[in-house]
Amino acid sequence: MPHATSWRNSLARLFEYAIYTRSQVYTRICEPNVSEPVVRLEPNEQEVVVKQEDLHGYVKEIYVAAGVSEDHATTMADLQVETDVRGVHSHGTRQVAGYVRRCLKGHTNPRPEIEIIHEGPAYVKVDNNGGFGHLGSVMAMESAIEKAAQTGVAIGTVIQSRHFGAAFNYAMMACKRDMIGWAISSSSPGLAPWGGADRMLGNNPVAFAVPAGEEEPLVLDMASGVSAWGRIGTKRLYGEKLTMDWVLDADGNPTDDPHDAKVLLPFGGIKGSGLAMMMDVLGSILPFGVATPHRRGEDFDGQQQGAHYVQAIDISKFMSLDDFKAEIDKMTRTIRESRKRPGYDRIYMPGEIEWIKKDAWSKTGIPMHKGHVEGLETIADEVGIDRKMPLV
Repeated sequence: MPHATSWRNSLARLFEYAIYTRSQVYTRICEPNVSEPVVRLEPNEQEVVVKQEDLHGYVKEIYVAAGVSEDHATTMADLQVETDVRGVHSHGTRQVAGYVRRCLKGHTNPRPEIEIIHEGPAYVKVDNNGGFGHLGSVMAMESAIEKAAQTGVAIGTVIQSRHFGAAFNYAMMACKRDMIGWAISSSSPGLAPWGGADRMLGNNPVAFAVPAGEEEPLVLDMASGVSAWGRIGTKRLYGEKLTMDWVLDADGNPTDDPHDAKVLLPFGGIKGSGLAMMMDVLGSILPFGVATPHRRGEDFDGQQQGAHYVQAIDISKFMSLDDFKAEIDKMTRTIRESRKRPGYDRIYMPGEIEWIKKDAWSKTGIPMHKGHVEGLETIADEVGIDRKMPLV
């Protein structure tokens, strides 16, 4: 089978598209012989559709009304809406209401004075001054990218931070500059160690982004838990059950009810448990000096004292950038075209489904749960905005 010249061109061969009109979004992109779509583009009865640019404007307006500077409000809207258009609603604009209320209560600094407090040729340490974790992480990665261009590899850490949203955003900053990006964050105790029943470990997010040539970049964004807590919240919002290997209830027993979820389980058993501990070393102990099991009490409520780790690797310092990208493309195509197991029609690369969603939803609008939109409208009203979210 001849190679497609690009990922987007291959969609015509691999997926079935419904017709787009001004009055309706695409019905779905569907794999052959699979009844459920890979990307469901038409909203169900629980959802509405919001244009990406309308969502961005509304979110930015909320942040500015809450006292956030124009520049920082733009950055927050950029990152959170990008997360939504890739289909990761648990870490996108659904977090806006919580972030803003924490500003209003004094938990988060809406106007932080973010500064570099220590640096060298290949490292930088950023004090986020109690602001949104997104802001300090952007500064740390921007600095790491500049330093990596000289040294080949550079690391940034962030302290005095808060929740930083989706980790892929910072890894992708390096990827867009033809570097390999890596990002990790601290977390609150929420994950049981292998064989345990208490919240001891963090579900520390980690993301890698790798540039490609004609194909889309490889983007892996994950954590050591079977799921993110935000995704459990999504299941709760949609009234869906979990599988019995996701969480434990208050008594330490497995449950499929997201309302009873008290302790998250590691993926892959002992391997996920071990990975969580190692990521905690980089995401919490190295930047801040405190391990997740000890992040307890008022000083750490709501991910106060958050810490982050970012890294940029300049590929051109190690090999030809063109050769690297060509091999990533070749690897992607070789894996994608390899033999499938019965019942599987497609092998997806890391981040590929999110690229498909972004490609479609940036044109048609983003399907969002009505409760998600209502949450944004409620916090907008609380900060003095009297208009509703524009819908498609």
